[in-house]
Amino acid sequence: MHSATLNTTRLRILREIAERGTISAAAEALWLTPSAVSQQMSALEREVGVQLLERTPRSVRLTDAGTRLVAHAEKILAECETALADLESQTGRITGTVRVSAFSTAAQAFLLPALQLLRDRAPSLTILANDLEPHESMPALKSGHLDLVVSHEYNMTPPYSDPGIDRTDIVTERMLLALPASHPLADKTSRMADFAQERWIVGQEATFCRDAVVRAANLAGFEPRMELNFNDYRVIANAVRRGLGIALVPRIADLQGIDGLSIRALEEPKLERTIFSAVRKGSGNSPGIAAMLGALAEVSG
Repeated sequence: MHSATLNTTRLRILREIAERGTISAAAEALWLTPSAVSQQMSALEREVGVQLLERTPRSVRLTDAGTRLVAHAEKILAECETALADLESQTGRITGTVRVSAFSTAAQAFLLPALQLLRDRAPSLTILANDLEPHESMPALKSGHLDLVVSHEYNMTPPYSDPGIDRTDIVTERMLLALPASHPLADKTSRMADFAQERWIVGQEATFCRDAVVRAANLAGFEPRMELNFNDYRVIANAVRRGLGIALVPRIADLQGIDGLSIRALEEPKLERTIFSAVRKGSGNSPGIAAMLGALAEVSG
């Protein structure tokens, strides 16, 4: 009888290939080279004794066996996370290192206050934090380079769903329309369709906020004219007040001290975004991660 030992690193790589569709995309998400990914998959196929991938010069596809192993991999990897969290909790102390990322507005509104709480409550816990957009941070979470991510999704874009991730919603907020105070429609009911001829200031390529503006505009029957691309909402708001365009901004954005704006709810369509925390399935009971989740819940309440 063939006996195989499953390597969790290789299972994680296989899962990324299944999710991203190509070896190069999986390699980029895992911060590996394509050749390293290919070598790991060849080793995994030798371990299990069956072909997992069908390779062509331009693509890769999972075999039936590969698809079945990915389903098992989600459970195996979650169980490993659960086991590690359980062992860490036995010490009764909140120690170690937690690697956290939040997109910039959530970092300002939620992450920094949470870090301040934990600095006093869990002084032995080291938290390494940065600000990444969700399209960068979520792959890093799945690959193990981050432990907790604050991400978001819009009601105009497909909802985020991943069997390897546990998410906790933090807040749902309306998106607001930002116009120069001198704009002819600054005091009128705001409908997306009324601004089809405007220049729109949006996030950079691949950001969800940019996608949300495009989808809302398409729903209103037009393609938005996008010339300025910034991810910092203070930069966006300053561009708006200078008459360089209009924008959609979240309610939690820190725009204090920026005058010359008219900010009001967008009545049609109703555009909302939900901010949530995400961890790898099974890892949420790790004392450090649980403390971070608790602090985020407290400061957002």
